[in-house]
Amino acid sequence: MPNPSHESMVALLRAYPQWLRSLVATLGRRTLPDDMVVIDAAVRVVDPAEVRPDLVFASPSTGTWTLVEVQHAVDPAKARKWPLAVAALWNERGVAGDLVVLTASRAVASWARSVGTMQGDLGTSLTVRPRVIALTSDVASTLLETGRPELAFFAAWAMHGRRGPAALSVVRRALTVIVKASDAALRAKLVRYIINVLDLRLLRRLKEVPMELKDVTISEGLRQWEEEIFARGEARGEARGEARGTARGEARLLLKVLAARKLPVDEAVRARVEACTDTAILERWAVAAVTAASIDAVFAG
Repeated sequence: MPNPSHESMVALLRAYPQWLRSLVATLGRRTLPDDMVVIDAAVRVVDPAEVRPDLVFASPSTGTWTLVEVQHAVDPAKARKWPLAVAALWNERGVAGDLVVLTASRAVASWARSVGTMQGDLGTSLTVRPRVIALTSDVASTLLETGRPELAFFAAWAMHGRRGPAALSVVRRALTVIVKASDAALRAKLVRYIINVLDLRLLRRLKEVPMELKDVTISEGLRQWEEEIFARGEARGEARGEARGTARGEARLLLKVLAARKLPVDEAVRARVEACTDTAILERWAVAAVTAASIDAVFAG
């Protein structure tokens, strides 16, 4: 089952490439080309193998490119895939580019900064250090202070795994910024995506604490639409809860199979298994674990 916080981020960046430019300029103090467009995200290394990052942007005028990965958990396979993708695009386009990793986790951010490093026995080394944008709670205020709706979305997205008072405050501030946007279609889209990624408990608290938008007139139609979105959120949360329960069961089964096969399960492997919410993937890993000769073979393919 796709993770809503992952899919929402990817969908909006695909629709609005300039938002990545705004985010990197605000938090990364770097400037990406202003004519970036989405290109085929399949980075072919050797036929028929391919590496598929979440998004690939390229500038038609300069040829420079930017790979984007929305990363929720530690994934040991990225130690090989990220260098492959960067090298393949560098070779294909003939110009240097960047790998940008977006995450709301400090632990994942720390891991991502060092994962792409290989050291051979004879001293050969290969290193890919991505530009990591850690959308953690401490940067939310920086994004909200800009007053820009797209950056307010990133601030709210950073709260997708949280449900406490601080998260509620950030989301309310983000919605206040977004509702003031002059573009009604964009405003509706951003509110919809924010509600889609929120923890159900935070969503309920948000509904219980009315927003005080003194300078904003909200039409009755928008209020009705918001109520409909909240209702959908309740239904989504119930369905997601059932799916998460099933996924947790599959994850426990997989870990038991790995233990029975005496395949090594370190912290990174356990985190990867427990973070996966796609039952089909967990089932595939469990089947592979029955005969796999190594832990890497379990997750291959």
